[in-house]
This record gives sequence, C-alpha cells and structure tokens, in this order.
Amino acid sequence: MPPKKVPASKTSSKPVKSKGTTNTPAKKAENKKAEAAAAPPPMPPVTTISLKGLSKLTEEANTKDPKKWPLIIDLQGNVATFFKYRDANVLQAELPGDLSADKVRRALIGALRFGKPLVLDMASHDIREVEMVNDVQANLLDSLLNKTLLEDERYLTLVKDEDEKEYHNSAYYATERFGFVVITTNPSPNTLIAAKMTCFQVE
Repeated sequence: MPPKKVPASKTSSKPVKSKGTTNTPAKKAENKKAEAAAAPPPMPPVTTISLKGLSKLTEEANTKDPKKWPLIIDLQGNVATFFKYRDANVLQAELPGDLSADKVRRALIGALRFGKPLVLDMASHDIREVEMVNDVQANLLDSLLNKTLLEDERYLTLVKDEDEKEYHNSAYYATERFGFVVITTNPSPNTLIAAKMTCFQVE
C-alpha cells in the first residue's frame, strides 16, 4: 500500500517584524535627550570690561546674574596683578602647590572671614582644573559657584580644629563682602565651567 502524501506546510507571505528595532517617537525623544546631555553647553555671552572697570566687577556681575560669580578672560595677563593690589586672596595655577587642597581651603575661609575676593588665576590652564576645589570638600565647587556655600553658615564646615578660634564663629565673618573670581588667558574657555559663571573679557 503506497504511503500517504503529507501536505506541505503553509508559510505566511507577510514579513516578520523584528522586535525591539522600532524607533518610536518616545525612543527618538530619549535619544535626543541623551545627546543633549552629552554635548557641552554653549559659550555664554561675554561682556567687555576695562581694567579700571574691574573695581566695579562685583556690581556688574550681580546686575547680570546675582546667582553667578565672574569669569574673566584676560588675554593680556594683567588681571591677577590688579587683584593682588586689591588685597584679594590670589592663587595661581602656574605656581607649584598654589592650588593644593590645604592652601585653597585656607585662602577660601580667609576670604570669607575678612570679606574679600578669592581669585583663582588659571592662566592658560584648562579652567576645568578648578574642579580641584573638590579635593577640599566633596561638591565644594558647585556650592561655591551657585553660592549655596554662603547659606546657613555652611562655610563653617570647611574649618578644622587647628584653625584659630575666630574661624569657628560666624560672627567673625564678613561673607556679604566675599567674592569669587576665575581668571583665564584662554579666549575660548571650557564651557562646562564658563556656563556656570558670568563672563567678562578685559579690553
């Protein structure tokens, strides 16, 4: 007896969609968001100021944005000298050890106590190197740049036991006159820092 023929299986003529490859609107939006987060922020507006005009730098910066400190683009390299004659605490990246954690801490609490500017002269160095401030205390740079360090006497957390007793009492501080300035000779500074500051260029 001859064997029975088995009918051929029917195959669908429709193409099979691959799961997980559909680029939905939500997925596109997520991709754009990730790309935006990875891209550096644009360079903020830069205001021209004279060397003499630096005497009113704090007022100028506060007028533009009271929540930000000034970044100065100094192509001639004269601004650090200007601040030295203004009794500011000036630290220079070009000097070995000038930006050590202990020296930065002492210069910062001294500027806070006596109500004067702390100036970081980065010269031709990448201004992102100011992140070394975080060696003093975690996230210190952010709290310094957004001025939250001045709130609720948070600056007292920078004081150590060996510091003079006056540093342990907020009554001895003149924080209302404190200022923070970053100087660079780079005409196109790193925007990750520049975007968090009010930018000036000395003419």
